[in-house]
Amino acid sequence: MAGAAGRERDPLLRSEIHGFITYADGWWTDLNFEKLKAEAASRWFRPNEIYAVLANHERFKVHAQPIDKPVSGAIVLYDRKVVRNFRKDGHNWKKKKDGKTVQEAHEKLKIGNEERVHVYYARGEDNPNFFRRCYWLLDKMP
Repeated sequence: MAGAAGRERDPLLRSEIHGFITYADGWWTDLNFEKLKAEAASRWFRPNEIYAVLANHERFKVHAQPIDKPVSGAIVLYDRKVVRNFRKDGHNWKKKKDGKTVQEAHEKLKIGNEERVHVYYARGEDNPNFFRRCYWLLDKMP
């Protein structure tokens, strides 16, 4: 999914924070995005994995429109300042008592001792084991 073939070994941005040195399959210091995609349906990502992907978003496809009913485990990147309705994905999410607003949990994830990633969790109405997780970086990229 990286751009040119030679870019896989290029250093990742902000590696001093997330701990991954390059985008490739191999060493434990590599961010293996293909492996992450395969594991997405069975586990939640660690904060440093989320941070590494978001800090290096230019290496991945960023969608210009919301995806209709993404499958479980799908990883979809949006620029939330451009795609304002990114949460309107066609799925039926659990609502608050008012019956209109989606019930979301908001958290900040730490990497080391600092809060670095903001996350919204929503649970499926029809399947309580189906979740949507929306992440973004709290710190500004240089």
